[in-house]
Amino acid sequence: MTSYSKFRDETVMRPHSGEAEFWALVEELGIDLNAMVDPRTELSFATARRRCRKCTSKEKCREALRQRVATLSDVAPFCPSTDVLVDLLRRQPYGRVASNELGVVPSATSSPA
Repeated sequence: MTSYSKFRDETVMRPHSGEAEFWALVEELGIDLNAMVDPRTELSFATARRRCRKCTSKEKCREALRQRVATLSDVAPFCPSTDVLVDLLRRQPYGRVASNELGVVPSATSSPA
């Protein structure tokens, strides 16, 4: 089942909950679901999920998620959880996510990590 079909199915089941958008975005960004139970990140995960449920930009989020590849840069202008999602991406196990996948452009003055 593709991200889009999973997103579509969950949107039909719970059209106004924000849950479908949250799970689709987490999957699209490649956030490790083990973050839900990791003591270092479980609060961040819960915070992002709660913000998504209360978000008033669900339609904008759906539009971004319908794109072939949605990035954090696509949702950052309206997503109230951008800061938490960036934190979760940076805490991925084993360095799974590089800074270019975050949509972060390194500045000329920044040093490599």
